[in-house]
Amino acid sequence: MLRSLYIKNYALIEEITVTFDRGLAIITGETGAGKTILMDAISLLIGERASADLIRRGETKAIVEAEFDITLLPEIKKFLTSNGIESTDAELIIRREINQKSAARAFINDTPASISVLKELGAALIDLHGQHEHQSLLHPERHIDFLDEYAGLQIERKGFAVIFDEFSSVKKGLEDLLNNKDRIAKERDFYEFQLNEIKTVDPKSGEDEKIERELSILENSEELRNLTSELHELLYEGDNAVHLRLSKAKAALERLRKIDSHFDEQSHELQSAIATVDELAHSLSHYAGQIDLQPQRLQELRSRQVAITRLKKKYGPTLSDIIAMYLKLQDQLGPASNIDEKIESVNKDLKKIQAKATTAGISLSEARIKAAQKFEKKIIDELVELGIENGKFRINFEIQETKDSWITPISINGKNYSATKKGFDRVEFFISTNKGEEPKPLIKVASGGEVSRIMLALKTVLSAGDKIPLMIFDEIDSGISGRIAQQVGKAMKALANKHQIIAITHLGQIAAFADTHYLVEKSSVSEVTSSALRTLSKSEHEEEIARLISGSKVTDHSLEAARSLLKEARILVAT
Repeated sequence: MLRSLYIKNYALIEEITVTFDRGLAIITGETGAGKTILMDAISLLIGERASADLIRRGETKAIVEAEFDITLLPEIKKFLTSNGIESTDAELIIRREINQKSAARAFINDTPASISVLKELGAALIDLHGQHEHQSLLHPERHIDFLDEYAGLQIERKGFAVIFDEFSSVKKGLEDLLNNKDRIAKERDFYEFQLNEIKTVDPKSGEDEKIERELSILENSEELRNLTSELHELLYEGDNAVHLRLSKAKAALERLRKIDSHFDEQSHELQSAIATVDELAHSLSHYAGQIDLQPQRLQELRSRQVAITRLKKKYGPTLSDIIAMYLKLQDQLGPASNIDEKIESVNKDLKKIQAKATTAGISLSEARIKAAQKFEKKIIDELVELGIENGKFRINFEIQETKDSWITPISINGKNYSATKKGFDRVEFFISTNKGEEPKPLIKVASGGEVSRIMLALKTVLSAGDKIPLMIFDEIDSGISGRIAQQVGKAMKALANKHQIIAITHLGQIAAFADTHYLVEKSSVSEVTSSALRTLSKSEHEEEIARLISGSKVTDHSLEAARSLLKEARILVAT
């Protein structure tokens, strides 16, 4: 529940602190006194837009702060914890600050909070209803939410929404496959062309280096033969061959060694040199014998080198790059080649999900239809209590058939139906408020006062399962008076047994049911206008009701009428 409200430098309000208690709190005041300003300030606490224009003239910052008792609201505590906000077992403080020179800020328990978090928290704390933007009854798309709230179908709806999201995701994937089928087919042809181009050459790792080495030999084979022959002759066969000269030197050294053993080592070294020359000469002779002019092999290698060089320019720059590209193309060609199989597989998955959605959707729809019968009766009973005695209330169900079977998650008896996350039902409230008239769409029939009473009837019926602790009704009495106003007051008083209720009214018949009565007053000092809010005593409560009856001047007659209204209110509450 709301414990207190603090407002400073907001519009006409200089500074006020108001404490609230359980039950029905009534706020009254003359037109223009600031009742709407008060509601606008509260709306800031649930995430409404803040503007620097709302700062009181001459000030630089406006503050709106509320303290809530959350002792009996464990879900609020969980919400705070999940959003990294410190919380106590009993207290929650929300504050909005509006600055002239910077953006507005929001705080929850002194922790800075985003507007999205504030809105989510505010939606769980305060249900604010007025004559215009807060009248969700005038939006048919919200009617299904009211029915599901009454029927307690939140879990079933969430389950269907999960299936619906799964269906939408798979359908989107199928659409992408179908839209890209031509593109993928073209890609497949291109991949196959590139793959065949590389496969035709079929390069091997390191092959380019081997080709270069072999080409170097074949292209210089004649020169190699001449040079090796020349070297062999110099070393072994010529008149002045190294082998012959070394042999002569060996013979001379042998004679020296026989005279002086000092030459033994040199003789061995020279013999080793002769052996080296012999071995080199033999190797050159063998190499020269192996050289063969191969013009055909030379042409083959040159052609192979050209083919590999062309691949390098296109897929390289290295042979490793070409081989890596070949493997990559094989991987890409797999999915591109299987597009039809993939489409067929996704189609099967979509039909399976469609079957699940159909089962869940039918179950959800049947539960709604069953609950609607009880819901209609309870609303009619409440409307009678609120003075719409000949009212008829009906919940109209519609489903929308479509010819495109694969784009809808619902298929029943061979017919396909469109759906949303809420199911495939289209729900709208129909009503007639006059005897003999058939119900028509609420938005086309109900007057402002009737919409207010229907909303109150709805809230009364939903109150058992509604976990929102605070309900605020801004001028719910619009378009009603007399006995009907008393019935509205009685209904809000009953609603206040389960929720904290704050209601702005200009009717004494409703104000008479107040547990606490607040008065908004406007005053001017030195040409500066201010609005203030104060709690009325028992006698002031009576006088304010009298003023609401007679106008600004309270008379003995209006006081007597006020006492009569208070007495009637007590009797009505007791019955």
